[in-house]
Formats: sequence, structure tokens, C-alpha cells
Amino acid sequence: MKDILVTILEDDVFARNWMSLLLVRDWRTRLVGEFSTRTDLCAYLDQEHQFFDSLILDVDFLGDEVTIDSICDKVIQSKPSAKILLIGVHPDRNILKALSHDLVCGYVLKEEVGYSLSWVISFIFDGQFVVSPGVFSMANRVNLQLPDNKTVIKGRLSIPGFTDHEAEVARMAIIFSLGRKDLADELKISEQWSYGLVSEIYSKMGLTEILSGEEDLFSYIGENKIIRHHFEEIMVQLNTSKKARDLETLAYHLITMPEILD
Repeated sequence: MKDILVTILEDDVFARNWMSLLLVRDWRTRLVGEFSTRTDLCAYLDQEHQFFDSLILDVDFLGDEVTIDSICDKVIQSKPSAKILLIGVHPDRNILKALSHDLVCGYVLKEEVGYSLSWVISFIFDGQFVVSPGVFSMANRVNLQLPDNKTVIKGRLSIPGFTDHEAEVARMAIIFSLGRKDLADELKISEQWSYGLVSEIYSKMGLTEILSGEEDLFSYIGENKIIRHHFEEIMVQLNTSKKARDLETLAYHLITMPEILD
């Protein structure tokens, strides 16, 4: 599977850094550009040989001068095959009007998609039109017909079978890729105990058994065809490796796996 090349247009530095982290940590996506203004993005697009597959566009800073249509028109000149994901804090019925643009392939809310951003990008790349529950509900209220290939995605707030504390440790250790000493400092525990906690999490997830074929991965992730297809690709990439890096890769995809609601 080729890397999905992603750019971000986001004026909030904290949100931009968070999205960047999630994209960098997923082997399916590669971040090739981060921009805080339309001017910066346009300067990038005007350069030759700047390739990308998807643009994540924060809609909360748009106004009369900067519109979705103006950005789409600029992108289509440089990359007519690009896919644009709209992302915001609250659903906006004015933004819904842009969903008919050929380049727009989804509209999600930050809080609703949570840790699953890279999954959303991969679904869009595979031809799905992705929305989060709040956007889906608003579209229904205003009688907007979404495309037939729509997929409603919600990021998981919890990890099945894990306590809240274990879920916190898992995310710190795996999503943020914290070293054991940094993890111990963050959780105010001993470094030795942090190793034990992470080992316990890996054991509870059955990672080694899944990679060796002793444990059925699909009994863990459920029956959804979209999710199953993506994990089949992941397992082909990892094969039967038991290396620490590959265990962490599988763990990352499991703890960021979204719920498919429609």
C-alpha cells in the first residue's frame, strides 16, 4: 500500500500539532505540509512537483475572504485528484453547502473523530465519503442528501476491555510514543512499574498471539467490513513479526480504531 500524502490547513497551532502527531504515527499516512494560512498553502501549491493526496481543511477560520470554494479552486489547478476533508469544532449548516464540491470527500468534528483521524484519511482515500455523527445529524435535519458511499465514523472514547487508567497509559505510551521513563514521570510512577504497565497492556490486547496467528484478530475488532479490510492490509504488512516496533504499530491501530455507525 502506497503512502497517503497529507497536507493540513489549520490556524490553531495546538490542533495542527495534534493532527500532525496522529498522521505521523500511522504508517499509512505521510505528512508533507502544514500551513496556518491560505496564503502559505497557495504558495506551496504554486511550487512545481508538490504532490499530495489529501488536504485537511479546518473550516472554523473561514470567512468572506477565505472560502472553501476559493481553496478548492486553487487546489484543483495543482492537484485535480486531491481529496479534501473538512474538519471543525461544531457542525455548521453553511459548511454543508460545500459538500457537493467534487474535491470534498468528508466533514467531521474534531471531538467526535478523536484519535481516529488517520483512519478517516484512509477511508477517504479508499473512496468513502466520511462524516461524523454531529454532521450526519445536521444533514438529516436540513434534509441534505449525502452521497451513497457515506460512512459515519465516531472515534472511540474508551478501549474495550480496558479500565480508564489502562486506556490512558496505552494512549500515552503508544500514540505519543513516550519512552518508559517519560511515561513514568507523566503518571507519577516508578520507571520499573511503567514497563510492567505497558507489558500488561500488550498482553491484555493479545498482540503477540494475534501476530503469530494463535489469536483471531477479527474476534477482537468485530464484523464491520470496512474495519476488517483495513486490518487485513495491516496484517499483511506486519506478517508474523514480533518486533517491538511492529507490536506498537498493531497496538496503535487497535487503540485508534473508530466505530462505524452507518
